[in-house]
Amino acid sequence: AGMHRRLVDVLSDDEIARIGASGWLSMSRPLRIGTVCSGTDAPILALEQVFRALAARGRDAQMEHVFSCENVPFKAKFIAATTRPSLLFSDVTEIAGGKGKCHDGRVRSVPENFDVLVAGTECVDFSNLTTTPKGLRGGGRSATTFWATVDLAELRQPPLVILENVASCPVAEMEQAFRDIGYDAVHTKLCTSDYVLPQSRRRAYFVFLHRDKAQFVDGGDGDAWVECMNRLGSKRPSLPKEKALGWTDFLISDVSTMYSKNKGKKPRGKPLSKSLGAKWVAEIESIEEKEGLAAYDSPGGRPYSDATRGIDALALLPDRAKMRLDVQCKRAQAAGIDPFAVPLLWNPAQQLRFTDAGFGKGKDGGAKSIAPCVTPKHEWIVSSRKAPLTGVEALLLQGISLKSYCDKALKKFDDKQLRDLAGNAMSTTVVAAVFLSCFLNCELVVDGPGAKRMASADVSEGNDNKRMRF
Repeated sequence: AGMHRRLVDVLSDDEIARIGASGWLSMSRPLRIGTVCSGTDAPILALEQVFRALAARGRDAQMEHVFSCENVPFKAKFIAATTRPSLLFSDVTEIAGGKGKCHDGRVRSVPENFDVLVAGTECVDFSNLTTTPKGLRGGGRSATTFWATVDLAELRQPPLVILENVASCPVAEMEQAFRDIGYDAVHTKLCTSDYVLPQSRRRAYFVFLHRDKAQFVDGGDGDAWVECMNRLGSKRPSLPKEKALGWTDFLISDVSTMYSKNKGKKPRGKPLSKSLGAKWVAEIESIEEKEGLAAYDSPGGRPYSDATRGIDALALLPDRAKMRLDVQCKRAQAAGIDPFAVPLLWNPAQQLRFTDAGFGKGKDGGAKSIAPCVTPKHEWIVSSRKAPLTGVEALLLQGISLKSYCDKALKKFDDKQLRDLAGNAMSTTVVAAVFLSCFLNCELVVDGPGAKRMASADVSEGNDNKRMRF
């Protein structure tokens, strides 16, 4: 909550008053939100914190989460245990037609007359790390979920659509797709580390305003929205007594018993003895020679493996991953850093040319305070812990705390699932800034059907709405 409050505290009293005047947070009705490709439903978690911070500044607000959509079963269960939307659909490509199957098996209509649609469409085909990139017409899952979101927006015409994707996504084409269905568009590219959270995560955020229902304040083209995003992010002033956060501030979990089930099991993957001549071995040999590091097959060439032999948390790592950890350990030691005393973050799943040893060089020497991008599948190793960053900690680096939710409900998720949830989530402080900038720089042109908003499709079908007042 404190991280999101830092964003609200940047705003003046006049700006807090303006937020209510724009129409989005009118006290006569709740702000009605739908989310798709939802994962953790981070936008809802973010808005809860924003509304609490606004309430502390005298601006009360209500929110109604009218529907969510998630096709991965364990992620849908996470949403049901946390944000608890009125309707939880299974597939965005299905509801693009106006109705779809919910997770209880019943087919229902997508609610009408909601104010905001937030989407984090799949990004794998747009990522710089993919070996088979596809564009919007490439037929991949990224294109499919994006076009389904466009179809849903065209069908229900919410005044505001917020979209998130990787910074390397086809920005111009995505904006044009929404312009073609009646929306004005603006976007910005940013990094999570500029929004309080110490994580290097580059993303593109889009705001689309339906031309008949909403507009940028003073008839602008969205520049004010971008400038406000900068003021809440990279240009945000430090507040009195504000402490800059580093990723080690998020290390809270006791991992001493988490990996006991690994004891005595064989590592995954081929052993080194059967991999000689493989590309990954050649890469390690090349780096050792180029950087003057001890060869892996020489005395002292496997320092991290030697120090962690018998450690349950690392028992299942294949030799390829362990040898990459050895290289990172040798790099740190060569720079005068003891990785067993100083926590460094290492990713043994990635090729060494795509990752670093967790410390800076030259004038930026020393352990890095900003974590690399949290990803769904990769298991980051905390060097001094001799164990991975946990799923709970990965979620915290995205601004998602589980403290306020029922422990019993969340115990059904294992560490791997929590890390996956974190890797696919929006950073909550970033999407919180997006909402705040929208509330300040976008306004409703008309109030839609007014009272009809309080009795839309989801109510008529007998489902309980979740209304939250802060």
